[in-house]
Amino acid sequence: MGGILVAIDGPAGSGKSSVARAVAARLGVVNLNTGAAYRAAALLALRENVDLADGDGLAALARRVELDPEGASIDGERVGEPELRSPEASAAASKVSAHAPLREVLLPVQRRAAEQARAQGGAVVEGRDIGTVVLPDAELKVYLSAAPEERARRRAYQTGREGELDRIRAAIARRDRQDSEREISPLKPAADALVLDTTSLSLEEVISRVLELANDLREQT
Repeated sequence: MGGILVAIDGPAGSGKSSVARAVAARLGVVNLNTGAAYRAAALLALRENVDLADGDGLAALARRVELDPEGASIDGERVGEPELRSPEASAAASKVSAHAPLREVLLPVQRRAAEQARAQGGAVVEGRDIGTVVLPDAELKVYLSAAPEERARRRAYQTGREGELDRIRAAIARRDRQDSEREISPLKPAADALVLDTTSLSLEEVISRVLELANDLREQT
């Protein structure tokens, strides 16, 4: 892939992870989830009973978080994906990511991981603020969106909790408000990102569209 970075952003349930994993696999490059750094910091805060409103305290914890193309670590120990994506860690991650001191600590961590991935041949990088803050110079930026109802339905199906659709819908609405209304780096597409509404598209259709863009870019480099 010539060492380029494909940045994929979007709100909760928009399909970032599924699309990024599939595109990376088909291109034969690393799939880097920079949000794992926030989740790891949130998990550490929960473990050590640090107030999620204490920005400075969270920033101190974040210095123990590492990120590389293989995933996130705390104090040098790899943290598994199931633990990072637990409902508790997910809810806490949205809260801790609003604190500027913590973001200042994790931003260079995320950028170093992306550059490591670039050195390995390129990467598909997913996460919040990827195109606007973390990797503003990424060669390709894609912002996935979808109607809230559809995002809730997908999340319920993916987690096997179809019977909890109302609760998941409410959780996504809260997350949308938190992400879009926060003072520090609110969730929004980069000015030069392709905004792709996936509401009526299948996963394969979205993957194919992003692959087409990535391959076109590869041919130009």
